[in-house]
Amino acid sequence: MDYIASIRKFIDPIVANKDNIVINELPNESSKDRTFQIVCDPEDTGRLIGKHGSTAEALREVLSIAGKSNGERVHIKFLSNDVEVETDTNE
Repeated sequence: MDYIASIRKFIDPIVANKDNIVINELPNESSKDRTFQIVCDPEDTGRLIGKHGSTAEALREVLSIAGKSNGERVHIKFLSNDVEVETDTNE
């Protein structure tokens, strides 16, 4: 199953900046575990997580059911692409 295509199918209608979304599969120790990281703009991260995490939980549930049919455990992580870089101003 192409999990990345499935994730994109679910999240594209929710987000505002579809072009700024990156979905990566992260390495796992177990071959039965599949972990995907969704990186997007901060406002889209909020949309994907939803109020009290309801949207994220729904996405995880749907993909978990799909994974179970393939004998896999699917995990999803969300990351905003607004990571700040710390600089030393005391030079």
